[in-house]
Amino acid sequence: MSQTLTATGSLLRFAARRDRVKLSIWVLGLAAFVPYMMVAYQTIFATPEDLAPIVGLLANPSLTLFTGPGYGVSADPGQLTHQIIFASVYWLYLLLFVALMNILLVSRHTRMEEQTGRAEIIRTSVVGRHAPLTSTLLLALAANVAVGVLIAGGLIAFDSDPSSSVLLGAGTAALGLVFTGVTTVTSQLSAFSSAGSGLAGAVLAAAWVVRGVGDMAAGPGEHGSWISWLSPLAWAQQTRVFYDDRWWPVGLLIGAAAVLMAVGFTLSARRDLGAGILQPRRGKATAPAWLRGPLTLALRLQRTQALWWALGLTLASLMYGSFTGAMVDAFTDLPDIFQQLMGGAEVALSGYLTLTITMFRIMIAIFAVIAWQKVVAEEVGGRAEPVLATDVPPASWMAGHLMVIAVVSIVLALVTSVVAGLFAGGVDGDYSLVGDAVAAAATGIPAILMVLALAAALHALAPRLVVFAWIPVVAGALIELFGDVMQLPGWARQVSPFEHTPAMPAEEFALAPLLVQSAVAAGLVAFALWRFSHRDIPSH
Repeated sequence: MSQTLTATGSLLRFAARRDRVKLSIWVLGLAAFVPYMMVAYQTIFATPEDLAPIVGLLANPSLTLFTGPGYGVSADPGQLTHQIIFASVYWLYLLLFVALMNILLVSRHTRMEEQTGRAEIIRTSVVGRHAPLTSTLLLALAANVAVGVLIAGGLIAFDSDPSSSVLLGAGTAALGLVFTGVTTVTSQLSAFSSAGSGLAGAVLAAAWVVRGVGDMAAGPGEHGSWISWLSPLAWAQQTRVFYDDRWWPVGLLIGAAAVLMAVGFTLSARRDLGAGILQPRRGKATAPAWLRGPLTLALRLQRTQALWWALGLTLASLMYGSFTGAMVDAFTDLPDIFQQLMGGAEVALSGYLTLTITMFRIMIAIFAVIAWQKVVAEEVGGRAEPVLATDVPPASWMAGHLMVIAVVSIVLALVTSVVAGLFAGGVDGDYSLVGDAVAAAATGIPAILMVLALAAALHALAPRLVVFAWIPVVAGALIELFGDVMQLPGWARQVSPFEHTPAMPAEEFALAPLLVQSAVAAGLVAFALWRFSHRDIPSH
């Protein structure tokens, strides 16, 4: 057994060194979520009276799709605390990002290493068969423990109960380990890293849906149902942290993680290096006629990802829309900061619709950057070079991807706006709000295209620079959703690509900023096409 683990320590140190920046950003970013939210709560919910409307909001079964069972929020408003609100509302989103961190980490250090050929080079030296996977799991364990410790420490720093804080940190780390185990299994099934991480992501999405359906099916005043227990996300929330702390669900999470990891080791021993348990089906010997141009090739490469995003955003728009009525009913009782974010108490319905459209605008900008990273992978992975060695001009190849991603982004914006508008119109029978929602979504398209064009321009300079396209997107999301809470000065808000987009329908339409955004996007696209045609491919 010891021989199968030979060089585990060396591989662990090597993996930690390679991931020292990326993993540090993940860990510190997740840990910073706690003090940020606690400061925001102290600003928004400064008095017990400010917390009172939360009880009515969280009593709506539709909201449990987004939050969870909500232990403690049905108590007397005077007994509500910022810690209970955090655990009942926002902890779920922290769990989702911790799961995502683990999916990407394990996929990167297992299947991606084999797919690129690095694992084969390492195996030519004195390395045990299970050493690479073991070192990856140890790195994931260290990352999850670090996240759990920092989260617990952040809560304690804000006068939270120490035992409850440690329980929340432990539940977060244990949930992360479950998805370490999930990805360990899925990475053995397919020979491709995208398929392995995609399967793990599908498990995470299924866990979210099952938990949401189970919690919503329980009905008002209830805390989950038996359906909820089919999801590991619900296991973490069933610790009832800051309410009546229960540790045994953490043991359930750790046990599930151990079983999944054991299955992963078993599957790893049953396959060849570089292969998957599931054999890929044979492809066609020749491509169809419609696939012989740069535009249709881009469509073929982007279609699966685009379809999943379309499905996910449509479901999200249905969920956010279903909460419209409850949000409007509670609007006048919400703290002033919420009313400012949603356009003011006198325009509750259009204000909530504005906030919904803004959130989807940000999500679609995220899609645009992720979709462009797939284009970068085509070049870095060496798949673009054979295409460009033919008579396909580099500018046409890039333009095809730009056009496909831009069209998909526009369609996503319009579809989500129609769904949101239909729900808003159903509140008081005014279906003219559908047109208002579509107009609001259309005004956001230049900002989304500007983000896409920036990613393309950075790619044209060098593929490694595309990561900087995340800066305006992440900063823009924080500024648009939390800028008022953070009381940012006007000059700082200019970092957001969405800052000058008219906040319709709560605000009036303005043409000038849209013309400027469109001009900037066009300029960036022109530069990207020119620069990409004048540099070596591939380039790092």
